[in-house]
Amino acid sequence: MQTACFMVYWCSMLPITKIAENIFQVPVPVPFPLKTINCYLVRDDAGWAMIDTGLQYAPAHEIWEAAFGALDIHARDIRRIYLTHAHPDHYGLAGHFQNLTGAPVFLLDKEIEIVPFEWKPDGEHIDLIARFFESHGMPRAVVETVHERQLQVLAMVQPQPVLSALHQGECVTLGADSYRVVWVPGHADGHLVLHREADGLAFIGDHVLIKITPNIALWPGLDPNPLKNYLESLDKVERLAIRRALPGHRGVIDKLPERVAELRAHHAARLEECLNAANGCTAYEVCLRIFPGLRTTDELRMAMVETLSHLEYLVAAGKLEKREGEVVSYKQLK
Repeated sequence: MQTACFMVYWCSMLPITKIAENIFQVPVPVPFPLKTINCYLVRDDAGWAMIDTGLQYAPAHEIWEAAFGALDIHARDIRRIYLTHAHPDHYGLAGHFQNLTGAPVFLLDKEIEIVPFEWKPDGEHIDLIARFFESHGMPRAVVETVHERQLQVLAMVQPQPVLSALHQGECVTLGADSYRVVWVPGHADGHLVLHREADGLAFIGDHVLIKITPNIALWPGLDPNPLKNYLESLDKVERLAIRRALPGHRGVIDKLPERVAELRAHHAARLEECLNAANGCTAYEVCLRIFPGLRTTDELRMAMVETLSHLEYLVAAGKLEKREGEVVSYKQLK
């Protein structure tokens, strides 16, 4: 069916949407609360490029197989794979598709640096996360549940790809067009945006999302103040004058400055909530106050690291005192 802006190809139960000339959006199922990730296929005379992949997850394979059939794509037609960042829903099938297609997999150099630590096959980082959560007040039984879920997610990013580096400021060609690589840390340490400067279209990953807020997470061993870097990256992306942003989840964003303003206001309010809740409390206690309706292990682990990013921002800003010990707590500074 045809609308003024979109053409939709029905693939199994999910629509593949043509959102611009030679650019197709494929919603790929994920076993997380968000349900799907937006992946993209870009066509040129030599074949296709893929942007983000989904997880090693049976429904994702089914959708990709149907999408390739709907668009008459054969495996060797995929010539390049680009990842906006290495979170599992974006990274998980990259190794599979590299093995299937022979295509190189590109990721920002700064994100490549942390992949061996973040996705070490023996789960060392996941063990570190468990100790980290326990030190911030999460009960051991809950930690064990989260640890088991993290191990399940680790299995969903196997096999892992051989990665080729992209660099801040360089240009890549997608379709017949040139895109600038822009580093926007915050949601992930090495998150990138691919910006088509000619007309302001951009693949923006999870840096800005419509209706929902990107998870700004503090993980052990990674960026110690991701919220600070995220807010600075919002300034950076706003200066790009993006007219149409193609995100990793939910709908296309045509009014980026308005959405950026909403995200800034959201984080200002969340910081105030955390400041008021942190009165000699652990991060886990603050988390449960700020997010009282948590239902699943995935929601809990994401809420925990989001809470920690806001608490550590407030510590760095001189508004909270971090009290180290067997269990870490936070207290307001008068």
